[in-house]
Amino acid sequence: MANKNELKPVIKRFLIMILIIFIYVLGTRIPLPFAEVTARYKEVMDNTPMSLMSIMSGASFSQLSVFSIGLNPFMIVMLIIQLMLMTRFLGIDALSMDQIQILQQFLILILTIIQAAFLTFGLIKTGDLRENFCVILLLTAGSMLVIWLCFMNIKHGIGGTSPIILINILTGMIPSLGQIIKEMQKLTNPNMLIALMILLSLGIAYFWVAFSHAYYPLKTINTSLPSYSKPVIIPIGLNMGAMMTYMVGMAVLTIPAMLTLYFSPDSLINNIYVQTSASFVLAFLLFYFFTFMQFSPHEQAKNLRNSNNYILNVRPGKPTQRYLRKLLLSVTLPGALLTAAQLTLGLSGVKLFGVYAGLAVIPMNVVMICMFSLGIKDQVETMLYPHRYSRLMKEEK
Repeated sequence: MANKNELKPVIKRFLIMILIIFIYVLGTRIPLPFAEVTARYKEVMDNTPMSLMSIMSGASFSQLSVFSIGLNPFMIVMLIIQLMLMTRFLGIDALSMDQIQILQQFLILILTIIQAAFLTFGLIKTGDLRENFCVILLLTAGSMLVIWLCFMNIKHGIGGTSPIILINILTGMIPSLGQIIKEMQKLTNPNMLIALMILLSLGIAYFWVAFSHAYYPLKTINTSLPSYSKPVIIPIGLNMGAMMTYMVGMAVLTIPAMLTLYFSPDSLINNIYVQTSASFVLAFLLFYFFTFMQFSPHEQAKNLRNSNNYILNVRPGKPTQRYLRKLLLSVTLPGALLTAAQLTLGLSGVKLFGVYAGLAVIPMNVVMICMFSLGIKDQVETMLYPHRYSRLMKEEK
């Protein structure tokens, strides 16, 4: 009976997650009233990475629905809030958590309205100003509902925003894979090419899972322990900034992508090389930003000093902070380069590979599926820990 009672909260959270996914999928199938897809809209979705960006950031621009904007504003505001906290902009660090959440919700609302307006006036054909207002209102309300569903999933379900983004990736990837397979059927030895594609995807998944678990073992000495004690290991993840870089990076890139709609195709901002370079640099910088957020050299140096720990041959305080900063920059460099390269390849593949653009997106899709699946798996394992612990205690008795 005790075991069943311990599993009930996990089952309840799982069912809530399924319900939230069902509501989200249902919302993406509700057409947007008063809105008509224009030729310009189809051209942008087919020939630019805007559709892919939206899928990876929790939106769904590829099909017009009340949930089209989705989580996109939330991802961008999350980055803005973190930047404001780090720079202490307008004294935001002095606010309480409740006040920060109110500010976050206000910024999300403002950004959602702006995105809805850009989408409505730039790509969607409507009748008059009244209909434009209704479309903006519906897009804003739909996005806020999706964000609320994710907050409910964080509080009562499993995975936070991960299930919605996973559903977006899977529903967007399946038609793309079907198109690639059709094109491959026209080539010589299509079955061998398809088999190679599957093996490559499995290889990428295996490598990424292993790389995500890899870490640099930082050895520290605790002065309160005997001298013969083994060093205390602090793991520094080699790829800790990747997941947030993919989500937030895609969300941020949708803003310049929307702005490009108002410039001619021959303008500098629409140049493929400029866009590729900008994507790579942004992804590279975001990777380090989120890495330093998760492993702050300043906080780590302070914690080491306060817990009577030190790094061999490194003085406590500022010297330790500088050492950790240099170490973090070097050990996470491969992850930063790999993440930036994969993200850029996926976004640029639409123009570089033509009908086979989906091949460039496969590595990014595989990586995203692995990262979000691992996140959900880790949360489930944490929730199941009390159940497993009690079972082991009974076995020992």
